[in-house]
Amino acid sequence: MKWSLVMKQPTSLPSAFKVAAEIDAALAQAGLAGPQVEREAIPMYLSMLHELIDGPETNVQLSELNKSNVAEFIVLWMTRKQVPVGLLVDTLTEQVNEVIELSRVHGTLQDFKRRELINLHRTIVDALQRQSVLLVKPQTKTS
Repeated sequence: MKWSLVMKQPTSLPSAFKVAAEIDAALAQAGLAGPQVEREAIPMYLSMLHELIDGPETNVQLSELNKSNVAEFIVLWMTRKQVPVGLLVDTLTEQVNEVIELSRVHGTLQDFKRRELINLHRTIVDALQRQSVLLVKPQTKTS
């Protein structure tokens, strides 16, 4: 008797198609659906960084921003806007984590791409920290 009751109860697990539809709907709601949406980790991260630094301080176009010069532009922006390094590093870390999650959802995050993204993030953070050391003025003793 118990077995027949269990068999009559609807299963609570959604089908794979329903899960995929829910993911597609969530991506569409977040503005991340469609053929024009970037799904690769590095270009997505560069796009997020461009949105962060876009303005008269840097005057950089997204097409000009790439892995080899992004740290330079971020340092320039930070210096001109006088953004604290710790705050900027925290913001960039949040962005890189978001890119990793979005790339996983899109199914485009392979291990070597994740490592490349993390290395790019570390390069930017290292450049920011080097710049912050240069910005600290040495204190001189006055009698």
